[in-house]
Amino acid sequence: MTARGDIYILGDSHVGLGEGDERAMVEWLDRLASRSPAALYLNGDVFHYYIGNPKFMTDAVTRFLERLRALRESGVDVVWVEGNRDFFVRRSAAEDAVTRVVDWEEIRAAGMRYFVIHGDMINDRDLPYRFWRAFSKNRFMELAVRMVPRTIARRLVDRVEQKLATSNFKHKTRLPVELMEEYGRARGNEGYDVVVFGHFHHKLLLPESDPRVIVLPAWFERGEALAISPLSGQWRFEVV
Repeated sequence: MTARGDIYILGDSHVGLGEGDERAMVEWLDRLASRSPAALYLNGDVFHYYIGNPKFMTDAVTRFLERLRALRESGVDVVWVEGNRDFFVRRSAAEDAVTRVVDWEEIRAAGMRYFVIHGDMINDRDLPYRFWRAFSKNRFMELAVRMVPRTIARRLVDRVEQKLATSNFKHKTRLPVELMEEYGRARGNEGYDVVVFGHFHHKLLLPESDPRVIVLPAWFERGEALAISPLSGQWRFEVV
């Protein structure tokens, strides 16, 4: 059995839906596969937006999911942590391509406990955002998208996604460091050593926080990911 390497966590790849938009990510996955990683965690917003319904599948989406499936079938644990641009991932082709789809995930490495979550919901006082997210991610909306014609469904979801972006944009122009620290402290009380966010598109380390808080850079900017050694539990940023 081939020895496995590090654990990789990827933030906000925002793969496009048009012809060829998946190419850079597929090439990145090929380079990653050559390292025989132990696991790959996709920490939300994998596509510009993903809607888990066949009418929204494009060749770019299909080719990317096929590459994820090949990685999983090679023995790599592939985990999709749902983000705000990921709609109806469960029971879809995306879920079929990965090991599992989760809202958050715990990673254990050499006694270290990592808590991985997208991060768009850390502000429990942003009621408009929470309303729009709940409105756009429920079984009723999933059924409505399934029943209406493709053109109408795309307009509807585009409108909802624009609402999400408008409401939550202020938390990306000024990083909510205090909220990150508060959320981190709550996870620290549960025994976690490191909290890993995506969503904010700004590479950030809060060294004074307890537990340590890490914000992943957006992958689409320079192909950078967080790598964790299963042997030491230590982490580093790495361009694959």
